[in-house]
Amino acid sequence: MLNKTKITMQKNPAPALLLWIISAQVFMGIVAYEWLPASYRGSWIFLLILVIAGAYLTVGKALILGLVMFVSIAVYFFLDLANQTYIERQLLLLFVAPIAPIFLSAIRHNIKNALASYRAIQSYDRNYQHDILPLTALKHFQDQLKKLLQLTHKDHYEVISIKISNTILIREMLGEDIWKETQNKIMAILSTERDSVIYHFINEELSEIKSIVIHDENSIDEHHPHPLFIQQLQELTVLKLKIEQHTEYLSQSQQIKEVP
Repeated sequence: MLNKTKITMQKNPAPALLLWIISAQVFMGIVAYEWLPASYRGSWIFLLILVIAGAYLTVGKALILGLVMFVSIAVYFFLDLANQTYIERQLLLLFVAPIAPIFLSAIRHNIKNALASYRAIQSYDRNYQHDILPLTALKHFQDQLKKLLQLTHKDHYEVISIKISNTILIREMLGEDIWKETQNKIMAILSTERDSVIYHFINEELSEIKSIVIHDENSIDEHHPHPLFIQQLQELTVLKLKIEQHTEYLSQSQQIKEVP
């Protein structure tokens, strides 16, 4: 049971981190409750509840709760104006209560964003390590592939070169999170199983992709001569792609053509 809890916390640490923060707030609340005069305790508990409530709300909902609290407290003070004795303290409560839920809500939002970015990086690294080969291995792979093709009596294979020319623009204009999300979409497309034999090679920035495709001559579709993954990459509208495709023969010169 303890191991399951530990694994859960490792996979999703956000609730555990918030729970520790809430525990610290409650601890300080208990200490302050004993130190404060009796006339201050009600307001203190009320603020503490608002702060803790923010941990379970989005930033938008926390702002709405703060606005509702501001209006409610203002109406209460107005209706009970004759009995108000500590005006300064009550005015402080009126303006502090609306922002109380925002603090832990903002922490929750930042933790979730950081966790999402971390998971995106993990996903990218995992695909890069297991499914996609580094571009530096391409030359050696081609040398070995030619030897293999000689044994299988095939005399050619296709090489597809893809360059993503706007990676820097995406990162600067849309942010690192959007670029990391786009990278993971690219990796998912490249990692998908295909009918043809396809090997993908990428550089570290994922700005360049080279693919080696070995077709089964009987399964070539004349209406769709290009592999499906090219079409799927072109559907990612945020990318600006330059695609070239050529056939390499074991004994003949290559012919390069650009994919529209």
